[in-house]
Amino acid sequence: MPASLFLALRYLRPKRSLVSVITLISVLGVMLGVGVLVVVMSVFQGWQVEFKKLLLGFEPHVMLLQPPRHDGALPEGAQPPPRVNWRDVLADLRARPGVVSAHPLADGMAAIRLGGSDPEGAELFGLQSGADNALVAKLSRHLKAGGFDLNDDNIVLTDKTAAKLGVQPGDTVSVLASDTIRQMIRDLRAAEEQADAEKAAEARGEIVVLPRDLRVTGILRGDTAGERCYVPLDVAQDLFGLEGDVSGIGVELADPMLAERFAEDIWNSGGLPPGWDLRTWSGAHGVMLQSVENQQSLMWFLLVFIMLVAAICVMNTTITVTVQKRREIGILTALGGRAGQITAIFLAQAGIVAVLGIVLGLAGGGLVLRFRNDLRALIAEATGRDIFPQDIYFLSGIPSQIVPGDIASICALAVALCLLAALIPAWFAARVDPAVALRE
Repeated sequence: MPASLFLALRYLRPKRSLVSVITLISVLGVMLGVGVLVVVMSVFQGWQVEFKKLLLGFEPHVMLLQPPRHDGALPEGAQPPPRVNWRDVLADLRARPGVVSAHPLADGMAAIRLGGSDPEGAELFGLQSGADNALVAKLSRHLKAGGFDLNDDNIVLTDKTAAKLGVQPGDTVSVLASDTIRQMIRDLRAAEEQADAEKAAEARGEIVVLPRDLRVTGILRGDTAGERCYVPLDVAQDLFGLEGDVSGIGVELADPMLAERFAEDIWNSGGLPPGWDLRTWSGAHGVMLQSVENQQSLMWFLLVFIMLVAAICVMNTTITVTVQKRREIGILTALGGRAGQITAIFLAQAGIVAVLGIVLGLAGGGLVLRFRNDLRALIAEATGRDIFPQDIYFLSGIPSQIVPGDIASICALAVALCLLAALIPAWFAARVDPAVALRE
């Protein structure tokens, strides 16, 4: 064994002294820093991965959105913008490489109610049924009850919407498009503005709004399938007054991570009709994805300070040892020990403390990650607050994914900070005058 390592182990031998207490505190500091970093970075990495999986589980990879129809009054001599045949766009998309499926869709907001209950607002998606529609296939995996049947006058609700309405598969709900409701309100206001009471009553009598009755065939998990409800394409076209037109086209890719490149290729090749818009799954939720990455970077920056505190504890241990071993350092120097050898003793001591703290930190962090959801339940029960609310993070449990690169970075950071903290007092101790040290 090298002499520097032998003396370092000798100095670290447990004794009933202040040095042993400070050394123990240093080990606990490194263990705490490493353990917290492992837990936090693994949870954030898991959250980022699971959130992407969540989005890919219900969001179309790429959406081409058609501008809304111009049904209002136009200035004199003006012509409405030409409408592009969406079927031509659909055929072009299906012929592109990497496309698994491309299907038209119609979306909008609607009010849903059961009998005389209060209506609930929801985003309504109209989709084509069929085994070749990859979006329908992946949405079907989130079924909680019933089936994903988009034939006839059917509707698939989320569990949250179904719970608010108190419906089960087989019940019939009434659906009214938000545009229809707004038009009804405008007609009522116009009727109220009539000065003639008879004409006002006649105008009110002409306002007839008939909701569409749809049968609930399935209920989706809202925590994994988003907040949208789904109906057949023709039903959505009728509700939103599209008259055979569509709101856009949803595209499913073989590799969803290439969605941005696919959208860029469409734009550069002129495949996007004038007035149409492009939206990718990552772009639609880019703010949330960026927020996750920013929080991960910020937490890494803040938790590094815990490691700095642990490194300062190691520095205090090294200072204490160098003061107590001043005579021994003088003897080693007088016997011909070089400054590098003296410095290596205390660096080895700091390295041993760091390695021991890292091992304990990794073990403790792994244990916390193993029982993270049990600890969450205990904390929630003790404090009355959920530390990982599902409504905010869209996940029912705390995710976790250990990345070997992150673990290696944490361990390397801990060792580097501990060695750097011990280097300064070790450097001064190695340059003590032997005569002065022995005289003291």
